[in-house]
Amino acid sequence: DCYTCRHFSRAYLRHLFMARELLAYYLNTIHNLHYYLKLMREIRRALQEDRFEEFRREFYRLREEGATEVAP
Repeated sequence: DCYTCRHFSRAYLRHLFMARELLAYYLNTIHNLHYYLKLMREIRRALQEDRFEEFRREFYRLREEGATEVAP
C-alpha cells in the first residue's frame, strides 16, 4: 500500500499542511502517485477483462459514498 498512508496519520499530515512544511507536499506527492498508478493498473485490468463499464460504475458508486479508497 501507500507509504504515506502506512507511516503517517491523517492528523499529522494535516498538521504538516497547516504548518506549510515541505514534507507535507512530498508525502502528498507520494500518496497521489501511488493512488493514480493503482487506479491506472485497475483500469488496464478491467479493459483487458472486458469489464470496464462495471469498473467505472463501481468506482463512481464508491466515490459518491465517500469511500477513502475508490480504486478497487
